[in-house]
Amino acid sequence: MRPFHKNCGIVCLVVAFLSAGYSMVGSESATGISGRVTAPDGSAMEGVAVSARSSIQTLTTSVYTNKNGEYHFPILASGKYKIWAQAVGFETARAESQITANKKTRQDFRLRPLKDFSQQLSGTEWANSLPIATPEDRRMKKMFEWACTNCHTSGFVLSKRFDEDGWDRILDAMIKQRVNAGSANGDAIIAYKDELAKYLTRIRGPEPSPMQFKPLPRVTGEAADIVVTEYDIPPGNEPDFKLFPNGSDWTEGVPNESQAYVLHDAYPCKDGNVYFSDNMTPERTIGKLDPKTGNVTSYKLATPSGAAASSHGLLCAPNGDVWFSNLTENRIDRFDPKTSQFQRFPREGSAALHQTMISVAMDSKGNVWSSQADGALKLNPQTGQYTKYTTAIKHGEPYGVTVDSEDNGWVAQWYADYVSVADPKTGKFTDIDVAPTGESYSARDLEIGQKSKTPLKVPPFYQNGPRRLGADPNGDSVWVGEFYGGHLMKINIHTKQVTRYDMNPDSHPYTAAVDKNHMVWVPLMNGDRLAKFDPFTEKFTEYPLPSLGTHIRFIAVDNTTNPVSIWLSYSGVNKIAHMEFRSGATTAAEKNGN
Repeated sequence: MRPFHKNCGIVCLVVAFLSAGYSMVGSESATGISGRVTAPDGSAMEGVAVSARSSIQTLTTSVYTNKNGEYHFPILASGKYKIWAQAVGFETARAESQITANKKTRQDFRLRPLKDFSQQLSGTEWANSLPIATPEDRRMKKMFEWACTNCHTSGFVLSKRFDEDGWDRILDAMIKQRVNAGSANGDAIIAYKDELAKYLTRIRGPEPSPMQFKPLPRVTGEAADIVVTEYDIPPGNEPDFKLFPNGSDWTEGVPNESQAYVLHDAYPCKDGNVYFSDNMTPERTIGKLDPKTGNVTSYKLATPSGAAASSHGLLCAPNGDVWFSNLTENRIDRFDPKTSQFQRFPREGSAALHQTMISVAMDSKGNVWSSQADGALKLNPQTGQYTKYTTAIKHGEPYGVTVDSEDNGWVAQWYADYVSVADPKTGKFTDIDVAPTGESYSARDLEIGQKSKTPLKVPPFYQNGPRRLGADPNGDSVWVGEFYGGHLMKINIHTKQVTRYDMNPDSHPYTAAVDKNHMVWVPLMNGDRLAKFDPFTEKFTEYPLPSLGTHIRFIAVDNTTNPVSIWLSYSGVNKIAHMEFRSGATTAAEKNGN
């Protein structure tokens, strides 16, 4: 849990808009904006992000150009729009257009090269650009990403430049925050502080940097055939607060993350709204986004002190109830959207005060599971009884939780490189070792790791870091995002066999969600991208996001749309996003008759 920010509280923000919609690939909407994006020599540019925002809306709609450089927006509400096109390495091109019902609007763009495009880079691109020519360079890169990108993207850190004294002070502040929060890796960071300060001074200090920027290729084909609608989510009690920059114009760089965190998990519900948890603002426990009207409504569960309880994990049950982990009071609670009332499910015993609830998941019987400090809990909502499952691993920091197709509860112990499973039929809790193998470590690094609070068998910055996870509800696999290792991991729920699929090691896969077609969706927290893994072909497709610094910590699959669509919570830029896929799709606007 992060500290409260002063710009936080309650809001009911009303905005009028029509949701984005599109019918078939390649067809142009009857109304809306279309055009072509070209390079200075007139050649077509594929995979360029083109965004549109009305002057009266608090949402942005974005599309991407095809192989011919053409883009087509879905049906948009009439009004005056700002439109901009951007690609890494080029200046942002801007225009304004008036959209009128039953009238096509064309806007072409020609992009001009940008000499210094470093502010446009995603965290993955910044990390990809770090020097790796020597074993020591590779070691320090791992150390940097482990120490500095748990709470930040690489770009937020590396886009700054300081001398050694400046980096030293920043590391002191970071260590103080980690130690005060009881973080299990605080001791190890202290041990590496001097090395990190010297390394950061060498690569991002006053002298010329050895970094060679390496932008990722622009997306093509299927990966560019999407519509992304991003909804602004203001802090609870400041409906007029504007985050600047907010990630929409990449040339402005990564937003200030201390002001950006106002939501954590976001989930579409039976009533058509999207509910989200808030672990930052003191006057909002959970929020509601109405995608049809744009309304954002805040709900407060008051604690004895009068402040709102802080929430972290959140889900919507099949009956429409919203369940969430109450971080402040360390329990699982329920919110009824029909009555706007909360229901507390208290835990007994003093131990409950020290076992923070993190993520939540629901089994087929309606029991709600949560990870906690020493394992997992299962709540029976009918009786209010909690069942505890305890891990043998100490200081493993269980974080993500999921329930498999046989109602077993799984947690990822991301500070320990263990994934653990609870069998409710036997009460047995099994810890599965997923630590990396085949690496060689210096004796000093290994000693520092063993002296830290973490139970790792390897130096901390070599860990895989299983963070959050998702089960196939109709299959025999649990899928895990290995945050530091850069893998998508599959565990067979029967044999416990582990299979890993390599991703960009600098992308930080955070979690996994499985749709009704067995596709696995993985948010890349450091990369401003969403990956889809097809388990039949064992191939990845990466879809771009139009905002910079999104810092995605949770995604939810909407199996009710055709094709499946994805909701993403942008913890880094105060937004909730809806990604829709155009091929054969009937999207939100068409369903609503817009």
